[in-house]
Amino acid sequence: MFIYLDALTGAVFLLVGFLMNRFPPREINSFYGYRSAKSMKSQEAWDFAQAFSSKLMMKSGLFLVASGLLGYYSLDISFFWESTLATSAFILGIGVVFYLTEKELKRIP
Repeated sequence: MFIYLDALTGAVFLLVGFLMNRFPPREINSFYGYRSAKSMKSQEAWDFAQAFSSKLMMKSGLFLVASGLLGYYSLDISFFWESTLATSAFILGIGVVFYLTEKELKRIP
């Protein structure tokens, strides 16, 4: 369970974060990029959110890959606890990206 929920999801986060960092959306759109009410408020906020969230997404991806591999190879627990821990790590990884990005977007007028 750990290897699927966290390590593979973390690899996807790494890839998406890298692509968003390398090829950020230039204009505000509703298709590609970090989209929230605050990030779409201005072009300055949009550009900041793309750069900031893509770096956080890559860090979150590394965290998920590490926790997935660590959990897979070192924990011998029931399926319930394994899936609970893996889901918690996943929610934490996503939550950190959104929380910190939105917190930083408050600083942009």
